Amino acid sequence: MLTRWLRRITPETFKHRILFSFLLFLLAPIALLFLYNFRETETILQRNASDSNIKQLEGIKYDLIDLMSLVMKTGMLLEQDSVLRQVMQQPELYDAIHRKRIVENKFAGIENSFFLTGATVFYTLIDLKGNAYTSYTPVSSLNYAAMSSEPWVQELKRAGGQRYIWASDDHTTEVRERQGIRMLSLYALLRDDGLKPFAYGRFSIDYEGWFEEKTFGRHGEGAYFLLDANGHTLLQSDSEEDVPSTVSSTIAAASQSAGADSSSQSIVNNHTMYTYSKIQELDGYLVKKVPLSLLFEEVNKQKQRFYTVYGAILLLFVLLTYLISSTVTGPLKLLQRKMETTVKLNLKTKLPEQGRGELLALTRSFNYMIADINNLLERLKLEERQKQFVRFQVLLSQMNPHFLLNTLNTIKSIALDKDEDEIYEICVALGNILETTLNLEVDLILLKDEIVLVESYMDIQRKRFGHGIEIQYEVSEDLEYALIPKFCLQPLVENSLLHGFGQSHHEGQIVICASSRNSLLYLEVVDNGMGIKRSQENQSNRKRKSIGLQNLRESLELMFKNQPTGLLIESTDEGTKVVMHFPLLLSKPYLKEGSAYVAHADR
Repeated sequence: MLTRWLRRITPETFKHRILFSFLLFLLAPIALLFLYNFRETETILQRNASDSNIKQLEGIKYDLIDLMSLVMKTGMLLEQDSVLRQVMQQPELYDAIHRKRIVENKFAGIENSFFLTGATVFYTLIDLKGNAYTSYTPVSSLNYAAMSSEPWVQELKRAGGQRYIWASDDHTTEVRERQGIRMLSLYALLRDDGLKPFAYGRFSIDYEGWFEEKTFGRHGEGAYFLLDANGHTLLQSDSEEDVPSTVSSTIAAASQSAGADSSSQSIVNNHTMYTYSKIQELDGYLVKKVPLSLLFEEVNKQKQRFYTVYGAILLLFVLLTYLISSTVTGPLKLLQRKMETTVKLNLKTKLPEQGRGELLALTRSFNYMIADINNLLERLKLEERQKQFVRFQVLLSQMNPHFLLNTLNTIKSIALDKDEDEIYEICVALGNILETTLNLEVDLILLKDEIVLVESYMDIQRKRFGHGIEIQYEVSEDLEYALIPKFCLQPLVENSLLHGFGQSHHEGQIVICASSRNSLLYLEVVDNGMGIKRSQENQSNRKRKSIGLQNLRESLELMFKNQPTGLLIESTDEGTKVVMHFPLLLSKPYLKEGSAYVAHADR
């Protein structure tokens, strides 16, 4: 599957293959490497920007917390000031102008002593005697009844209420110079040493102005927001920017799950990084919004420059590759056309040896190949003529054996007419052997057919010499159809007769066994004759293995080339055993007209 897919995507021409290889294995990895480096750079920049934004927001948050702490300290100082306390508790001791001057001087002294950060704080005090004081110019004249009924005063008057209350969205402080602004107000209940309330204080921080001052000149860095606990925007540095509800919900959920230990984090949503820091004192969040395009501006410029240069180099590389490959493929195509012309002319012409380098060497090699092919064709034609001559000689040599076979058939007919049974049987046995010998197209025959040839041979020997040697077969039915080399058993039986029994007339026995082991067929020929040593003593001028054994061994090696074969002779005082083995080949018989047949019997 993978090989077919690669063949499908691989170009067919050499020129395109070179280009494809360079693009796939050189230029593409370089582009991927640079893309990976850009991604890693963006990740590092994003991580560094997140850390920097967190530090920046933490600084702004702690600046606000310090401001709130100072405001609370001013409330405590006002509460402990004996002069202010006397004015609030005994206003009848002073005229209205004197009381107002004393309170305003206290406000001015505190503001000049503590608030050097540039943030503006507005003070409001209401005593229990019907007097109200402010550090700012209100929009309208002070009305004690209206002010004492305001929610913040009522909250401080409530029994069991808190002494200090922070409100992050206070609109009740109406300053003439800055109307409609939100204030971060501290509502405080002022008490004397006997813990008896003597005034209600409202200390309002103009945190819109403070927020504008802290975010002034940072528009190029991103947008800043102050959110409440529900994710609603209280303050923002850029009116055209906002924090999506999904992001604010995510910030609130992440802050609640992280707890107080991790109140500052960064999240990325829709190609924008939001860094937030939770302000526990206000139960709100300080958020900085930075588009990733702004954060990665320099990286994007580097990307653009790189891909511009890379594209130009790629285009130049493609052009050079086509130019260089054309100097190779052009002459090769010309050589290909010339080769096709030479083939059409039956390889009778040679190519002109032109050019240089590898092309010249290729042309010469082709001409050498043409010459070798022509020489080979001449030799093949000569060998074909020799084969035809040899075949003619074989046909001529078969005329005499066929004449002999026809003569045997004639003798067999005469013996049958004159009731000469022995002569008839000898002719039949010899005819079977001769027919198998003449069948030159067959190299392998069935084991049961080989046994028939051995029986025919033994019939002739018994009638010729009159001995009482018996032959037995130990062959299972499933091995009767095993294919074995033609005339592989007959030479072994003949050796047993000549050397084992020496043509004697005494009784003897030859056993032929067939067995299979490990996909090999083992054939054994065992006799109870005199053995090899006694046979050599009786016939010193002949050796047992000289009769067909060497030829049989070589035939097995040639017929079963590169496969396990063997021929082994074992001799004892009780006789001789010859064992040969070769690959097991079985033919499957089928029934036809009540008899067993084997497909493709002529092998």
